[in-house]
Amino acid sequence: MDANNPSSVSSESLTSRGTDGDATILVSGPSRRREYTAVALLFFVNLLNYIDRYTIAGVLSDIEKYYDLSKSEAGLLQTMFIVGYMLLAPLFGYLGDRYSRKLLMCVGILFWSLTTLLGSFIPPHLFSLLLVIRAAVGVGEASYSTIAPTIISDLFTDAMRSRMLGLFYFAIPVGSGLGYMLGSSIAQGTGEWQWALRVTPGFGVLSVLLIILFLRDPPRGGAEGGAHVASTTWLMDIRCLLVKSVPICQN
Repeated sequence: MDANNPSSVSSESLTSRGTDGDATILVSGPSRRREYTAVALLFFVNLLNYIDRYTIAGVLSDIEKYYDLSKSEAGLLQTMFIVGYMLLAPLFGYLGDRYSRKLLMCVGILFWSLTTLLGSFIPPHLFSLLLVIRAAVGVGEASYSTIAPTIISDLFTDAMRSRMLGLFYFAIPVGSGLGYMLGSSIAQGTGEWQWALRVTPGFGVLSVLLIILFLRDPPRGGAEGGAHVASTTWLMDIRCLLVKSVPICQN
């Protein structure tokens, strides 16, 4: 951009500096529309995330009959999902701070879509394999749920950030309810509970294509003026969690 030519200033955003040296970002129409599009896309994928997660609940009685399970054994399906999610979520949080968030989300969505689809083909004598696959679904969903909110945080500030995150998390109750209803409806309509697990993977692939085409991974800290955010080691992150008085943790 030519500083001496006002016409060369980008129509998307302007950056000015006050007397205190802080950068202020003035965002115009085209850039703001891209940000809203990003939130809408992330909301859609989060909605799909929770639909996929709770589809099992809508067909749980059919699964119990198919695998000849007790109530406690059937409950292991959600337990294994949570275990996979819980163990890998911190890792994806770490990776999301240091590598391409867009790539990590795409890989995670494809992984959870594939494992969800595979879960519909497990024969009656291999219930233990279905448990492993449900844990793998949790791993895939952990990659998205831990990373997507950070992208929204880097697109907006203050009250607008809160509103956009509120919209993003509104997908939790809506998606959970839809997952339960769609799962049972598809099972009843097709006569086979397995088809309830074969619908969302196609939308997962569509989500990846939309992310590749329309989502821009903003610079970390970009909403606050594009300030550089230094990376820290894993040990330093743990130290910051335990001892908040460490100087680097207060920056």
